[in-house]
Amino acid sequence: MLSICTIVLIAIPCFLIYSNISSLFKNITAAKRSGLPYVVSPVNLYNPLWMLTHKLWLPILAQLPKSWTRSWIDYLTPDWVWEKLHTPWETNGETFLTVSPGLINVWVTNAEAIHQITSRREAFPKPLAAYKILEIFGRNIISTEGAEWKQHRKITSPSFNEKNNALVFAEACGQAQGMLRKWTANNLKEHKTNHGVAEDTMRLTLHIISRIGFGIRLLWPGEVPKENSGSRNTYSSDDAPQGHSLSFVNALSTLLEQLLWVLLTPKPLLRRLPFKSAHRAYEAWDNWSRYMNELFSRKIDEARNGEYAEGMDIMGSLVKNAYGQSTGRDASSEKGSIDKPVLSDADVLGNAFVMIIAGHETTANAIHFCLMELAINPKSQLQVQKDIQTIFGNSTPHTWDYDSSINKLLGGIVGAVLNEQLRLMPPIIAIPKTVPKNNDQEIMIDGKKITLPAGAHINLVTIGLHRNPRYWPSGRPTHSNRPDDLDEFKPERWLVETHASNKQPNNSSGESEEDDDFGGFTGKASHKKLFHPARGSYLPFSEGPRSCLGRRLAQVKIMAVLAVIFQQYSIELAVDEWASDDEVAAMPASEKRNIYKVAQDKARATLRTATSLITLKLHSGSIPIRLVKKGEERFLDIID
Repeated sequence: MLSICTIVLIAIPCFLIYSNISSLFKNITAAKRSGLPYVVSPVNLYNPLWMLTHKLWLPILAQLPKSWTRSWIDYLTPDWVWEKLHTPWETNGETFLTVSPGLINVWVTNAEAIHQITSRREAFPKPLAAYKILEIFGRNIISTEGAEWKQHRKITSPSFNEKNNALVFAEACGQAQGMLRKWTANNLKEHKTNHGVAEDTMRLTLHIISRIGFGIRLLWPGEVPKENSGSRNTYSSDDAPQGHSLSFVNALSTLLEQLLWVLLTPKPLLRRLPFKSAHRAYEAWDNWSRYMNELFSRKIDEARNGEYAEGMDIMGSLVKNAYGQSTGRDASSEKGSIDKPVLSDADVLGNAFVMIIAGHETTANAIHFCLMELAINPKSQLQVQKDIQTIFGNSTPHTWDYDSSINKLLGGIVGAVLNEQLRLMPPIIAIPKTVPKNNDQEIMIDGKKITLPAGAHINLVTIGLHRNPRYWPSGRPTHSNRPDDLDEFKPERWLVETHASNKQPNNSSGESEEDDDFGGFTGKASHKKLFHPARGSYLPFSEGPRSCLGRRLAQVKIMAVLAVIFQQYSIELAVDEWASDDEVAAMPASEKRNIYKVAQDKARATLRTATSLITLKLHSGSIPIRLVKKGEERFLDIID
């Protein structure tokens, strides 16, 4: 006779098999009702167990007969939308479903559908459960919805204004000069190859975000703090102050490097895990938590005394709102005593933290990828240098005027370079939305009513959307077998006068140029110089009410950095792997072109190895480059 344990052991897998099959058939029925094409998959892509173990199972599944797996196996890796680019939507249509036990995924690259989804915030909310991990210091503008989100947005948004953007422009110019001093310390004379551009752009944006987030100026090697910086010198030093085992910059940089450990692991467990990276993550989190609380207490005192730091200071602004002299709020209270909305202490810390996350890695990656693409594409780099020379001449960056220059940068080839880089490699490869579990939702696509099933997970797929030929000017490809060049970096497609002869997209949204400030600049003169994508077709900063609050801020930082670098310097791919400096010097132009093409091909292949953990970036591997004075290039002027 079977024991109870045996019965239970048999019953549990039987129940799991039954429930999964039942759920799958239920989801197939809902998919048929939607009016969209769908693919049936045996695995829920977002099942945590699958995400942890998929690398073990995929080689096994690949051994099965292709007739069994052909329709669904491509959609089982977390980064499949980056790996496959636009190809799946050429086969399945601009919007299709994958149906699996426990979940229906909607994969959208149709701009009309995306605009409806991003505009109807209550009908298609963010999947808040996935954002709870960002509340390690407190609730914030990213992890909230509804009335609570509106309160966070109302209080945090005043810091993002043109006056502060001008301060950020100046700070970014200064920090970019610091990075150049690091790069040029003996490098130009020694022709030293730089393998650490990604790390340096991370440090660059860390310096900028520390300044604008907390009013703390961090220093590059060889720089000294200002004498009147007072106690802020404590945070500028590379030495850990009393009560800390890590300096301010080391705590923050390590925390951001090990962020997944910190976000996903309970702190008591993180402290005890037998992994070096876990120990580093816990130490960084512990130190950074104390730094946050020290800064918070200091800014409360400043706010209550009517003292405010010079320049942009997001945390200081939030504290001022909560504890400024006009609030009547006591430092020991958790809520304000007046009618205007006031964030709790935890909310202030939570918002300060997520703004660092949102503004650090995304901007660093964009700068890094812009530099790499310009090294790969010398023709575009020469155009950038010409534009920067026209705007600034030989004037030094500390004299540059934000108001007279920013629109010229964003409205010309420099802005086009950023737009094109973000088109090809947006920070988030698929922006998540959901359909509420209690009701289906309807949208219109090309005049047809579509039903999105209740509980479905929606993915606004930036990678496929940004390569949809329906929305983008395109020409003949130069290094791919595709029918168009939408997989290629061609910032010239954004310049209206240069793509007049190319295939033009049909902007059927009816949107006027004044309806959206996607380019981050104001003024009709510069605006009309750039191609204006159809509404819903360009999402590097998302779209709608929940679009990125710091969009303009990020664009200003990147424009400043690119302008500082390319005013006096060029960036070329290093060819050390194939030839020595002496061998290159002896080469005729034809051989130089050949060897640079090898470097270009390898660099493009390296960019394709980027992966998406939090954002899309090169998590391993690098593209070596050389910084050279303008006029001393080895390759730039001979490469097409």
